[in-house]
Amino acid sequence: MVTKYLKSIVVGFGSIGNRHTKNLLKIGQKNIDIFRTFKNKTKYPKIKNIKIVKNLNKALSTTQYDFMILANPTSEHIDYAIKGAEKNINLYIEKPLSNTLKNIDKLKKIQNKNKIKIMIGCQLRYHAGLIFVKEIIEKKKLGKIYSVFCDVGEHLPFWHPGENYKKSYAAKKELGGGVILTLIHEIDYLYWLFGKFKSVYSTGGNITKLNIDVEDTVVSNIVTKKNVPISLRMDYWRNPPTRQLNIVGEKGQLFWDYYTKKTTIILNSGKKIVKKLPSNWNKNLMFLDIMKDFISKIKKNSKVNIPLKDGIYTLKVALALKKSLKESKKIII
Repeated sequence: MVTKYLKSIVVGFGSIGNRHTKNLLKIGQKNIDIFRTFKNKTKYPKIKNIKIVKNLNKALSTTQYDFMILANPTSEHIDYAIKGAEKNINLYIEKPLSNTLKNIDKLKKIQNKNKIKIMIGCQLRYHAGLIFVKEIIEKKKLGKIYSVFCDVGEHLPFWHPGENYKKSYAAKKELGGGVILTLIHEIDYLYWLFGKFKSVYSTGGNITKLNIDVEDTVVSNIVTKKNVPISLRMDYWRNPPTRQLNIVGEKGQLFWDYYTKKTTIILNSGKKIVKKLPSNWNKNLMFLDIMKDFISKIKKNSKVNIPLKDGIYTLKVALALKKSLKESKKIII
């Protein structure tokens, strides 16, 4: 029987691991262990309910964890996920699932055998504005969808002030960096809103002055299985940052803007609908909501909202975008 307070371990303690740890405490979770996979400047919280683990294999063998949060570099996700899955531990894996398909089938087999839950950390699905957009699409308020433009960009050196951005996972190929994988949220929510994709074609590459060894700017043309054309632009350069979505449909247009917190619908009839989030809304609410939902699904033994299969699918799309970029050709998915 699952108790009120679940026993958890956070693997990786950079900025996102720190956020998850603080959020677990905010939502009333106790008995949290932390395992740091490599050295960084993030300080451990000085709270009695937190224990620092030095030997992960020993901890997994001697402690019965209800769930594990994987907040380590992308390239390490699967190896650590397999360690947890083999010990029957439910997994919350930060996006993206990995930077390669290696050993993912092994993780799937262990999950099926041990009946554990695996949730992918794509918290934009918990953004109230995008939830509203999904409702508009499903209720066919825009009619048939004709085209989509999705745009995201943020100046990489400003992501984590005080840190050398060139050493971050987002900037290093061996850690699974690059805009395509790091900004995979866009791929995930486009899949969530419009269904599976048929083909992708990417242009761009390492073209700004950031001096990193991964792609920093990409423009991709995507066609869905329903023949909806999508243009997706991603970069590490822009300041101020941008995160927007524009949908053109048979009955009108929709504009969603993450930073203005507004969703605007302009119908062909001239009617205008504007929905704005409260002024006190902040991005951590998404992280809180997704974690509360994950824990609730463990306690109720019900299906998670962003399962492993979704993480695998969006990873395959991301790798197709990378392949298209490298080979300068359209990739059929």
